[in-house]
Amino acid sequence: DKNAALGLMETGGLVLAMVVQPASGAFSDHLRTRFGRRRPMIAVGAVGAIAALLLMAGAQAFAAVVAVYCLLQFSMNVAQGGYQGLLPDTVPGAQRGRASGWLGVATLSGQVAGAVAAGPLAPRVMCLVIAGMVAATAAATVFGITEQPLHAAVERMPGSAGSRLRGYFAELLVQRDFCWVVASRFLMFTSLAAVQRFAAYYISDTFHGNDVLFGINLGSPQTATSAMLAVVVLFGMAVTYPAVRLSDQVGRRSVLTGAALVGCAGCALFVIAGSVTEVVLFALPVAVAFGMIVSVDWAFMAELAPAARAGKFLGFSNIATAGAQAAAPAVLGPVIDAVNARTGSVGGAAGSAGYRVMFVFGAVCFLLGALVLRRVRTNRPAAAPQFALT
Repeated sequence: DKNAALGLMETGGLVLAMVVQPASGAFSDHLRTRFGRRRPMIAVGAVGAIAALLLMAGAQAFAAVVAVYCLLQFSMNVAQGGYQGLLPDTVPGAQRGRASGWLGVATLSGQVAGAVAAGPLAPRVMCLVIAGMVAATAAATVFGITEQPLHAAVERMPGSAGSRLRGYFAELLVQRDFCWVVASRFLMFTSLAAVQRFAAYYISDTFHGNDVLFGINLGSPQTATSAMLAVVVLFGMAVTYPAVRLSDQVGRRSVLTGAALVGCAGCALFVIAGSVTEVVLFALPVAVAFGMIVSVDWAFMAELAPAARAGKFLGFSNIATAGAQAAAPAVLGPVIDAVNARTGSVGGAAGSAGYRVMFVFGAVCFLLGALVLRRVRTNRPAAAPQFALT
């Protein structure tokens, strides 16, 4: 039951990510220390994450692994809630596009490095390696970045705790452009998460061991899947920085809309793929869309988020990211299985038409993401009143 077990563990972690990161970001907005408001959150979260990884390396039961994984997600999202606010806090507005491009490159590079390093190492050893990486990068961030201490008072909303809470969330609705960008992010990331999550099963059930790429037999569906995902990440990384620099010239919304349409075309091509080679080639437009979205979408949200509330708003965007990763398998998994069962062979083997439904769903999500972006105004709205919970 390893797949069900993995799904159970990931679901718990994603729920925590959706709740903790926005709360952590909002808390850091109000934090006033001589070390700044973001770096203390990063330090506390990193220490908790390192402790969780060390515990995971020694865990002897599945229940312990789940509990420690939830602690890891909680701690990492405490750290990231503060981390997300560093870019708008410390980078001048004219340089945020360039900084967001490098952030996208770093994000995708980390995914590649993690996948490569994890391959030859034992899982428990890998936990220790990750702990060391968290310690090193957190230390570099905490000691290498200078924050200007903030002493300005935050406007308090009068009334009961309930009214303050309603005002707190109403602040998001005032910034409608930001909310529309987050909505488009959810739609596009749902499509990307579906392709990533079900790629191995799609290749295995569709090509039945004919795992040949450009005349080379890769030997297994897992290897073929790794080749496809490597194309997505590497080509995505290649376009990340150029895409955000292009958006500096023509606008964020235009580039994101183009990325959504390219991703839609890529998902549509997957429907007619007849070989592993075609799958890898058709992954190229999805890779281009992925790289453009990762960087330009972040730059767009960083510009639209109110400066004094960057932690809260950018933390809120993680609801779209983590929510998409949870929604894709939860919604599509049963649908794929049901359609595959109904389109199987006479001998009882399951079919693969469910994956075509998945790709059509992905294309529709990309298209809806492009349509949602049309709701975003080109001009940035005036800053909204800022209220605190306490």
